[in-house]
Formats: sequence, structure tokens, C-alpha cells
Amino acid sequence: MSVNIDLSLHINDLASAEEADAVEAALEPVLREHSIEKEVSVSVYRSPHWVKVMTDGHPLSISGFARWSPAFERDVADAVRAVAPGADIDLEWGYPDYG
Repeated sequence: MSVNIDLSLHINDLASAEEADAVEAALEPVLREHSIEKEVSVSVYRSPHWVKVMTDGHPLSISGFARWSPAFERDVADAVRAVAPGADIDLEWGYPDYG
């Protein structure tokens, strides 16, 4: 069974524009591996330095969300920590079908 999910991911406390670019590049393969790269938008902000990943106009339809979400969250954290160890990762799931 699939569930509709909204993704809100903010990577804050980045040291520089270069670190923000590195985070964006590190997240690309994670999004691709989890097959959501075409369903989210990634934005890089330069002042202050942060990266945002959001669902792109419609929720994700995820089968086996309870198994999938911990793996996705781990992969995001590993990718971000590899290039920006001091970053703050704020990942939230929304459930649009439940109000």
C-alpha cells in the first residue's frame, strides 16, 4: 500500500556558498537512488547559506514508507555529513491525506 507524503528538508548552518553547493551535489545521488529526483525541487540559498528540498507541487507516493523513510533519512544524513559536518539537518514529513 502506498501513502502520500510531503517532504520538507532544510540543511542549515552551512559555512559558505561552496559548502551549500557541495551539499546540493551530495544530495543528487541520494534523491536519484530513492527515485524521487523528478518529484522534488532543490534550492540553494547564498545568504545565509542553506539548502532546501521540497516536494514539487504534489506529494510523493511511497510504498512501504515505514521501511523506506529510515533508509532515506540515513542516506541524507550520511551524504550531508560527508561534505558539511557542522550542518543542521531538519527533515519533516507531511501527510496531506490526513489534514
